[in-house]
Amino acid sequence: MKIERDFFVRLVYSMSIEGEKTPEWFSRPIEVSFIFGREPIPVIIEKAILGKEKGETVEITIPPQSAYGPHLDYLVKEVDLNSLKHPEKVIPGEWYEEVSPYGSRTFFKVLEVRGDKVIADFNHPAAGKNVIMKVEVLEVRPATAYEIMAAELRACGGG
Repeated sequence: MKIERDFFVRLVYSMSIEGEKTPEWFSRPIEVSFIFGREPIPVIIEKAILGKEKGETVEITIPPQSAYGPHLDYLVKEVDLNSLKHPEKVIPGEWYEEVSPYGSRTFFKVLEVRGDKVIADFNHPAAGKNVIMKVEVLEVRPATAYEIMAAELRACGGG
């Protein structure tokens, strides 16, 4: 069966950043299911999987404007190395992460270390870059009337 409107679709996808080392948390496979044509799926993905069958794989290149937006220069900042919990983990070209006692997360790419200062990029890892999404179709079947109704109710929102 081929994917078309009102079909139940289950797939697994993983993402990577074109031309960059992708953080492990960003590239983890994620399994999703939805009713095609009834639930909000990005158009670029919907077009790529339309007509595909169980077992098929698709690779989609998502441009920055449809993914995580442009790289913003004002999110590149100088950070005092002594203000970090684990300054020994600061390595140029790598991602640095720490969690405060209150649970807030500090996450940035180390661009450079200048003495006791770190040049840190706080942009999303995929900002300004193409995202490569690899999709494998796991299941395709006509949706039941109940599944379609549930999808419509979810789409209505509320509040």
